[in-house]
Amino acid sequence: MSSQSVLLIGAGGYIGRAVAQEFLSQKSKFARVAILADLPKVGKFAEISSEGMEVVVGNFLEPNSFKGFTIVICMLGNHAMKHQPAIIDVAISAGVTNFYPSEFGSDISQGAYLSNRYFRDKQITREHLTKAAEHHKGFGYTLMVTGSFAEYAAHPAFGVDPDQGTFDFFGPKEKKEPFTGILDIAKYVVASVLMLESKFETENPCRTFRIPTATYSWEEVIETLSRVQGKKYTCTYHQTSEAHALAKKYASEGDVDRELGYSLKAIIGGPNEEGVPKPWDHDKFPDINPESLELSLRRYFGKQEQ
Repeated sequence: MSSQSVLLIGAGGYIGRAVAQEFLSQKSKFARVAILADLPKVGKFAEISSEGMEVVVGNFLEPNSFKGFTIVICMLGNHAMKHQPAIIDVAISAGVTNFYPSEFGSDISQGAYLSNRYFRDKQITREHLTKAAEHHKGFGYTLMVTGSFAEYAAHPAFGVDPDQGTFDFFGPKEKKEPFTGILDIAKYVVASVLMLESKFETENPCRTFRIPTATYSWEEVIETLSRVQGKKYTCTYHQTSEAHALAKKYASEGDVDRELGYSLKAIIGGPNEEGVPKPWDHDKFPDINPESLELSLRRYFGKQEQ
């Protein structure tokens, strides 16, 4: 059994629910696993609590919430992730030794990802983690670089309307995107925590796992959606510059959600941008056999593979 005690923040979100369930299924391998929830949200976790998951009632800016935990896995959404630098400081003060920030996406250490507005809070968090590790000996952090969620291939954020059968994209159809199924991401997260006491641990305070399952052109993505749904898609392709212009427009109007949305569309469609450059780290997870994009989408739509 691992000596690690794991606290999950943001366990009620899309990635959070899957990670919480995977930790619950492997709970016996850890000293302790729990979800952090403030009082008004405790009811949200009634079902998983009844299945054996511990729920700690508290605030993520209070040191007492982190007492007794060595690992914090943060899975906050776009608006809440701005609190991560403060969360990191509080967690360290309470004795946390490894922090997983809300990454679970593209490799933001390269190309236009470094300056794209959508990833600003993630960049700020990475910078804060670097400084925290310099000032606190024994503290480390883990970056899970997964590519896009496979199930989000059917999400409006990417320009897909699965009900109407339309695809509106700001880039060429040949542009490729890396994807990983949400259940596989959860398995990688749990396995990576177990590695903290294995031969894969290094002196570097930052561990990065690059684990997309595969890359697909958006033409292939839409073909897969069509096959899974049995529906023909109508596709409209725009210049990437149009998404940049719309992001700038909404920024000037103070519409943060639309600014973020079009910033994301711009980089996903950018013909010169690569979401997660190789090499990848699948060799470090020999026991995980990730599912294909099509299998993820069939599960998402509740259909069995034909």
